[in-house]
Amino acid sequence: MPTLANCKGCGKLYVQQRAEYCHDCQAQNNRYFMKIREFLKSNPKSTVMEINAKTGIPVSKILELRNSEFVPFGS
Repeated sequence: MPTLANCKGCGKLYVQQRAEYCHDCQAQNNRYFMKIREFLKSNPKSTVMEINAKTGIPVSKILELRNSEFVPFGS
């Protein structure tokens, strides 16, 4: 059942159904995920720091996505 919650990313109040993020932050996570995925296709043995340096995605977000069961929109 949907409930009101604060977004884990921006703190905005939203109707939580499953995700811990509002729609905008979830969409940003999706963009990060796809950018990391594309980078790793060409550079499969990259470290977190290399991914950060080449993509500009924050290390904390790379680690969060790595440790989660993130499934992008449309998958």
